Amino acid sequence: MNNKALGTNILKARQAKGWTQDFAAEKCGLSENYFRQIELGNKVPRLETFVRIAETLGVSADSLLYGNLTTTHAARSAEMMDKLSELPPKQQKVVLETVNTLISEIKKNN
Repeated sequence: MNNKALGTNILKARQAKGWTQDFAAEKCGLSENYFRQIELGNKVPRLETFVRIAETLGVSADSLLYGNLTTTHAARSAEMMDKLSELPPKQQKVVLETVNTLISEIKKNN
């Protein structure tokens, strides 16, 4: 693993959210200095810290490791599933039918 690349990918993900370094560090439960050192590639976070950073930034771990920051599809899908699971089964069915209708209309119009 390239420490500099990891740090750069964390930096890009943070900037994409419009967060300052100190805000991101606080959200991750880390000191600003430690977070800065990670972004600079001078420190490598422990696994549980790395996972917490990815979750806090709303990106996949592989996007931070490999630089594919467009892989937020998995994060968006997980978020939708979480929201859907909060509903009772009948309402879930209505939401899914609505989504299917929207997708059909979008495909027709493209």
